[in-house]
Amino acid sequence: MSNEFSSNKKVEVKIQRILSELISLKVSDPRLKNIIISEVKVNKDISTAKVYFLVLNKKVKSKQINLILKKATGYLKKEMSAKLDLKKLPNLTFIYDTKEQDALYINKLIDKTIMNDQKSK
Repeated sequence: MSNEFSSNKKVEVKIQRILSELISLKVSDPRLKNIIISEVKVNKDISTAKVYFLVLNKKVKSKQINLILKKATGYLKKEMSAKLDLKKLPNLTFIYDTKEQDALYINKLIDKTIMNDQKSK
């Protein structure tokens, strides 16, 4: 079981590194220059990879980036195949990473609760 975990983790790290490199250096669409691949999660049999991304340029919408990445999936997989030693490449699913926004929202709720609690005392 631990071997499965470590091999999957290695694949996740490799995919993240390769995709980051491809997007920053080889993809010609300037809208993709302002994204970061924040995390990659593969399933047990490495048939699917969920690729989480962040958008640095707030002028470009995450939905727009997601569409561009979906269109570039074939190219990205082709380029990845040369650098990734797998029998079959995983299907890539791109997901906008909301962890940072979620954390900010939770912090705001906590602050608001603390303020309301102090007012009621």
